[in-house]
Amino acid sequence: MNLTENILPSSIAPATLLLPGPDLFGVRAARLRHLAHGHGLAPWLNGLADVCDAQQMALNTLPALIGLPSGDAAGPPLAGHQAAALWQALPAVVHQLFTASRGLTIPPAREPGAEALQRMAQDGLKMAVGEVATGQRDAASILVAAALQVVWTAAARTIALSAMTPLQDLAPCPCCGSAPVGAVVMAGEGKGGLRYLECSLCATRWNAVRARCTLCEEGSVVQYLGLEGASGAVQAEACDHCGGYIKTFFQDKDIQIDPLADDLGSLTLDILVGEQGYARAAPNLFLQAAEPVRDMTRD
Repeated sequence: MNLTENILPSSIAPATLLLPGPDLFGVRAARLRHLAHGHGLAPWLNGLADVCDAQQMALNTLPALIGLPSGDAAGPPLAGHQAAALWQALPAVVHQLFTASRGLTIPPAREPGAEALQRMAQDGLKMAVGEVATGQRDAASILVAAALQVVWTAAARTIALSAMTPLQDLAPCPCCGSAPVGAVVMAGEGKGGLRYLECSLCATRWNAVRARCTLCEEGSVVQYLGLEGASGAVQAEACDHCGGYIKTFFQDKDIQIDPLADDLGSLTLDILVGEQGYARAAPNLFLQAAEPVRDMTRD
């Protein structure tokens, strides 16, 4: 493992929000298949790619969501009781994903009844904000979480928050209130070097200044932990002050990188960073082992 210290520059007036694209899940499926080549977890990654393909089909056929809150609602507009229209749309998407899963390479799962669906969906939303107990999740729970992503992503695209929405320090996703799955340092003209956190639920990205720890904002020196011999596209940003880490994905090392997919493809890094004494601070709704995510707001 490499250990380097970086003094990170700050950015001036970037767009605060980047909304998910219409082909989000299809692009993610392709990335998972790319990562599966020669990977020890190839069957699992390819199975999740199939799930993402089903998510894309569901997103493409999801009717227009009605009754959504306006983008100027107090707090994240897709969080809590304000998301009633999303709950109404969820059962149909769950049914579509479970129907598609019969031919997928993930373990078969029985579609839950209304009561079980409600419980699994609530657990998925808790996981998205980091409130999850240790335990093994089954295929049904992961498919329900995948359906949550479809519905909340569609809603994020529908309400279309302003690209310059004001952000608060250490705030969760400004669209749905969930925690980030990771951070992306952008490449390309006009965005090069800017860091965005990507929501684990609705895939909205919001800007995070690169001059302090993403988790506790302490100081301007962060440690990057990466795997020996790797490209450097995936690194763990670790903080000695709060003891947490979040993965950071660098587009200048790999322009096709996807935070959710590349997080799953780099679980060896989590093991090594955990051995260094740091706690993971980012949920991934496709992880089968629901390990606790450290809640930095309680420190």
